[in-house]
Amino acid sequence: MAMKAALVSPPFVKDYMRNARCDFVSLSGTQWYPILLGQCGAWLEKRGVEVLFIDAPAQGLSFEETEVRVKAFEPDWIVFYSGRLSEGSDAAFSNRLCAATGARGVFVGPYASINPEATLSKLDAVKFVVDGEFEHPVAELLEGRDPAQIGNLLWRGEDGTIRRNPRRPPLQRAELDAIPFVSAFFKKHLDVKTYRALSEPYPYMDILTGRGCKWGLCSYCLWVHTFARGPVYNTRSIENVIEEMRFIEKELPQVRSLMIQDDTFTQDRITEFCHARLKAGLKLPWSCYCRADLSAETLQLMKRAGALNLHVGFESADDGILKNVRKGLTRERMTRFAVDARSAGLRLHGDFALGFPGETRETAQATIDWALQIRPHTAQFQLMIPFPGTPFHDYLAQRGWLDKNGYPSYPDLSSAELESISKRAYRRFYLHPAYFAQMLAHPFETVFSRIGVYFKAVPAVFWKRYVR
Repeated sequence: MAMKAALVSPPFVKDYMRNARCDFVSLSGTQWYPILLGQCGAWLEKRGVEVLFIDAPAQGLSFEETEVRVKAFEPDWIVFYSGRLSEGSDAAFSNRLCAATGARGVFVGPYASINPEATLSKLDAVKFVVDGEFEHPVAELLEGRDPAQIGNLLWRGEDGTIRRNPRRPPLQRAELDAIPFVSAFFKKHLDVKTYRALSEPYPYMDILTGRGCKWGLCSYCLWVHTFARGPVYNTRSIENVIEEMRFIEKELPQVRSLMIQDDTFTQDRITEFCHARLKAGLKLPWSCYCRADLSAETLQLMKRAGALNLHVGFESADDGILKNVRKGLTRERMTRFAVDARSAGLRLHGDFALGFPGETRETAQATIDWALQIRPHTAQFQLMIPFPGTPFHDYLAQRGWLDKNGYPSYPDLSSAELESISKRAYRRFYLHPAYFAQMLAHPFETVFSRIGVYFKAVPAVFWKRYVR
């Protein structure tokens, strides 16, 4: 009889997005795919495990509804993909679900990897936490391997002592290629219409072609300091990626765009990918994350290869702040990139950050003004989250510059004022005449398909408090 595992992203509050690089309650109803948990599920199925897959926040499932589904499945194991905001709730629900089913449990994911000892110390029924990549450790647990022999695993022994095994090397190309296509797994287990990204044609599909960031130095990034540590970028073969894109075009005809969720799609990999994609004759538009230092020639090649939208961390207009957070780019270089991208016919989704060390009312205003100058197609103005385990967090903690919720709060610029500035930035950007002109030029995409988004976002940026 096959081993049975329930892979669960637990319920929390409405519109909670656990699957993003930094979890938050979405202003726009955005939901990304649970791609890391999905890859784990695909790997377990390949190993002969019967899988139940639940993404409760995206599916709108309550605690009771999730419990009913898991109990009916009668799992041997439950894999919990935990969050930062939801950590306490996830711990309580794991105790409840393991008690109700008699299943063993394990916590996984980037947030569980911030301080895995602390995570495990808060758990009762769950005895295991994986620090870092978790497909292989989870599979080995389910297959009955001695916990003491499983790399990346933290576990509680019979005497209650927490034990930590050495980290295993990150998955390399052959191992990443061996994971079945996550899009095929999602086709089987999820409804693609559940997932939405404001910057992408709907419905869309997320894929991952590599893990880690080749730059890997930014002081605020959760992933490079806790999950895929250091400047490392381990990738699937381009042939494997192209084959998955062929699968999506053929087997998921309702999908209108692809989002490559690699932390940073690098110039050399972009070049190889674009040439392979052109040769393959693929048609589905695609988007990706990249640094704002790609050459004009690369941007033009991306456009020819079907690129639609580039997600770019512009962060701040202040060069001093950019240097403080080790961004490795200047405002001038990123402005030139934005001009080149627009000239190539590419859209930009700009990520702007508020609350880094050195932030003042003047630098924050300069960042908003800069966003209006370079005019990305869509933008977000993030109140930065100092994740424990990052140099950004350590710097603020040492100086007492964190509020009670763990957000930046400086002697002359409180977290409440930073939130107010963030809301003002959204209002200025999305109520600007240039955005209304964009709406008139693309009415279906920016108006009719986003009515629900506006009903959610307007209260959030005018009178509601952000959920922290």
